[in-house]
Amino acid sequence: MPGPQGAEWGPSTIHGNPKRGVGILNNELYVGRLVWNRLRYLKDPDTAKRVSRLNPESEWVIQEVPELRIVDRERWDAVKARQQTLAYEQSAPGENRLNDRRRPNTSSPAS
Repeated sequence: MPGPQGAEWGPSTIHGNPKRGVGILNNELYVGRLVWNRLRYLKDPDTAKRVSRLNPESEWVIQEVPELRIVDRERWDAVKARQQTLAYEQSAPGENRLNDRRRPNTSSPAS
């Protein structure tokens, strides 16, 4: 399925960050679970940019909203298990199999 602007979905949009609960594959709302206060935002005094920080799990506010569920629990658990497998399987020493899904780093000059 094409992305919102007709192009491919970006890797971070799909995979996101499991610890932060971001990305399509980590959005708990799809299984009917709404999580508030997972992140807080601060302004970095050096760069004046807004940065996010993960709040402790004890501060999260979780509400079950089964009427918003679009993915069954079995499928969700299967995706989480697959993510764990990919996160720790190495195809070569020091390489993560998800890295080939990431965009190339264009901030540093080419060698």
